[in-house]
Amino acid sequence: MHTVLDWIDHAADDRGIHFSDSGTGWSFVSHSTLAGEAHRVASLLHTHGPQPGDVVSLLVNEVRDFAPAFLGTMLAGLTPAPIASPLTFQGNDRYTEHVTDILKVAEPALILSDASLAEIAEKTSAQLDGGSVVLLEESAGLSADDSARRTPAELGLLQFTSGSSGSPKGVRVSRDNLAANVRSIHEWLGTTAADSCSSWLPLYHDMGLIGTFLGSLTARIDLWLMSPLDFVRNPLRWLEAHGRHGATMTTAPNFGYGYTAKRVRPQDLEGMDFSHWRVAMNGAERIDPRAAAAFAALLAPHGFRTTAFAPCYGLAEATLAVSGVRPGSGARTVRLKGGLHTGRPVVPTDRGQLGTVHPDGGANWLTSCGPAVPGAGVDIVDEDGAALPEGHFGEIRVRGTSVAGGYRSCVPDASSNFTGDGLRTGDAGFLLEGELFVVGRVGDSIKVRGRKVHAEDLETALTAVDGIPSGRCAVALGTTGEAHHVVAVVETGDSGWLDGALAVIRAATDDTVRVTVVRAARGGIPRTSSGKPRRRLLWHRFQDGAALGEVVHGTAPAAPVTG
Repeated sequence: MHTVLDWIDHAADDRGIHFSDSGTGWSFVSHSTLAGEAHRVASLLHTHGPQPGDVVSLLVNEVRDFAPAFLGTMLAGLTPAPIASPLTFQGNDRYTEHVTDILKVAEPALILSDASLAEIAEKTSAQLDGGSVVLLEESAGLSADDSARRTPAELGLLQFTSGSSGSPKGVRVSRDNLAANVRSIHEWLGTTAADSCSSWLPLYHDMGLIGTFLGSLTARIDLWLMSPLDFVRNPLRWLEAHGRHGATMTTAPNFGYGYTAKRVRPQDLEGMDFSHWRVAMNGAERIDPRAAAAFAALLAPHGFRTTAFAPCYGLAEATLAVSGVRPGSGARTVRLKGGLHTGRPVVPTDRGQLGTVHPDGGANWLTSCGPAVPGAGVDIVDEDGAALPEGHFGEIRVRGTSVAGGYRSCVPDASSNFTGDGLRTGDAGFLLEGELFVVGRVGDSIKVRGRKVHAEDLETALTAVDGIPSGRCAVALGTTGEAHHVVAVVETGDSGWLDGALAVIRAATDDTVRVTVVRAARGGIPRTSSGKPRRRLLWHRFQDGAALGEVVHGTAPAAPVTG
């Protein structure tokens, strides 16, 4: 039986994780040291008497501490259920509410917490009469021998979704799902012992946890690991992992590439060499060709190649990776003629490559997320679930060895999208010449004169308007009675961008659509634990007449309505 813990039997002293250190740069922890720490955590957990396969909720704030906590839980034959750190929440009350909601679903036997979050762990556990709280720091004095090791749990991971389309749900990822998806990622990327990886993604999220953390461990390669806060404060350090230390692979959402291009100056890169950087995955959110072009232009004088871009598509319900552009081949972009209609063909009019400058700046272009990774299958279905021919627009359906076993949830029929024919993802897109193009969430769209308008399209177009900061706007779409609504919230201090924003929205819709534009303070947009806009929550607040900020165009509904 192959598992993601096989590397522990051959943990090396000369390979490991370089943790970002805000004071001195990087602190190296070898795989052998990490394995010893994981054994101590497993011993600690066993002293509290859990049964094989029990769920352990992980409430661990620091990246350095999370690694042995997660691995030790798996090593003990238990199921880890990571919980997001407080970073993306607005205050302790909102974070405590989030933890409580997660614990209600997870029903853990134990809560493994670090000292900084122990008070919240104790409070929520007492409120729910839940599992005992175990302090991670207590593992320090225990034995690091192999006696605590148990057969890996059948449920390898309880991965909570970020909640962008509703309340978070626990995805039941088996140990076989985990092993299969990690193998698929290595095969897709062509990972070898000569590679090393960088990441600043949170380890409680599937992309950071599986794509970089477990991926690097199982490949037995070095990982240069930062926290999201470290990255936001100093994106140059992420580049240094590649330009000075030789990291060859990374993964980040579109935001990361665009943010880096804005924050890092060309003179900051003096002496760096990016010629060895062969994989720059781009996933988790809509890919904006403008961000990739700006990033490539910044790094190209130092050897970075646009063919390193490897856009990808995945979701927790499929463990992680579903499709991806093969590194070195270059990612295609297309511009379409007309709108998108479910069940009807798409008509490409222009083609390009990610990382280059596009006509009209790239705001209206879609980026390929590549063919299905080994072991996965992708097709497009209509509203009734019938498969559509290639080149037709519809909902993305996924099959394969990495598709999870459904949800653990308090909501009846929560797993209804896991069907005998595959996983209906709730994401819209199309296949073109064997490659997947992702448009957005099915639920985050309205139909205007027979064509679909997606919230992510509008958000991408709005960030091209002067005065609207990248990543600081969100669009909620919905219907009340016979009227369609666009609700745009922009986090900024002025309204000089308003005319440009209205022009963008009207160009994508028509005068039958009711438009409300709101100016909000920073933090006014509700977000998931991974930082994505919670568009459904925004829409429901709008429906309920809740104040979203200062309305600078249009009005909220006069009374609560349904739609």
